[in-house]
Amino acid sequence: MAGLAFLPWEDWLARLLHPLYVSLRRWISRRERQTSMARSERWPQTEGSIHELKWDSSLPREGVLYSYSSKEGYYSGFHWRWFDRKKAGEVRVGDRVVLRYNPGNPAESVFVEFQELGVSVTSVPMR
Repeated sequence: MAGLAFLPWEDWLARLLHPLYVSLRRWISRRERQTSMARSERWPQTEGSIHELKWDSSLPREGVLYSYSSKEGYYSGFHWRWFDRKKAGEVRVGDRVVLRYNPGNPAESVFVEFQELGVSVTSVPMR
């Protein structure tokens, strides 16, 4: 099947709705992040390492797959990193991350910040 062709009005509608969709997804992501950070406030903090980056072609974000260890063993976690023109910075495989993990279930973790960049996302402003 060849490429997808839009009618002029469909293209116009897509250009109008996509930024609204991105804004809604960012807002939902910020709310979920605030909830996760509050829930994990008393969890132990540790360092991990980025193992894989996955780019999301439909939204301005990339997936960060990281691994970490605790007394109970080795685990991995995932975090969506939204691109921000104001806080530009490149993340690479092998960079260190700071995270919190649930002591009752060490496989459950919450990303805190990228250590190499010093980019903290713990206080994302709500809009």
